[in-house]
Amino acid sequence: MPKSLLQSVNEILRRTGVVAGDAGLLTTLADTARQVSIDQAVQVVNEGIDELYSTAEVAMPNEQNEGTLTLVAGTRFYTLNAALVQLRWPMIDRENTQFLYQYPGGLNAMLLADPELDDTGLPYYGAIRPYDSALQLDRTPTSVEAGRIYRYQYDKTLELTIAGSLVPFNDTVFRAMVPAWVQLFKRERRGEFDEALYKLSVGRASRLLTQQQMRTHYNPR
Repeated sequence: MPKSLLQSVNEILRRTGVVAGDAGLLTTLADTARQVSIDQAVQVVNEGIDELYSTAEVAMPNEQNEGTLTLVAGTRFYTLNAALVQLRWPMIDRENTQFLYQYPGGLNAMLLADPELDDTGLPYYGAIRPYDSALQLDRTPTSVEAGRIYRYQYDKTLELTIAGSLVPFNDTVFRAMVPAWVQLFKRERRGEFDEALYKLSVGRASRLLTQQQMRTHYNPR
């Protein structure tokens, strides 16, 4: 069974001397005297997981999700799911079999085509605004289009924050990742970093990761 975030943090803190042996292991992620170290250990666990999957060039489990967008009359800008990292175009209005595509050339091209933002009606294109990650449509819906629902697929972040959350790999990969996490932790806390050991550990974990059958669910039980 995959190790938990709490177990990962304990392994980092034990190897760096923040906790003394098995008797000093944490039972929660809240400890006033060692909270800074705990928070930084949680941070490096997540950073290490991101680096591992990037190195292995495989998608994280549960990385993709579906969201919905409902057109509102007079509204051209829409907030997408807060966990969204990358939108997978096109959006689909399944009831009307209508698609919303990414605007060719992005937001700047859209603004050049309609600088007054006065085009109205059924939108056919959208673009992500880089400064706030909102979706801007090429046309402002009217009361005729209001209520249409578009479904969209997106890549989301995988961040472990709960003590019982499980790391997205088996024990073999876990053991390979511990030295990498330790190096990240030492860099944050002490300004020490063995880059060669870090790369060696992530590389080994990456090779092991691509050989295993991934689980599909990693939330705490």
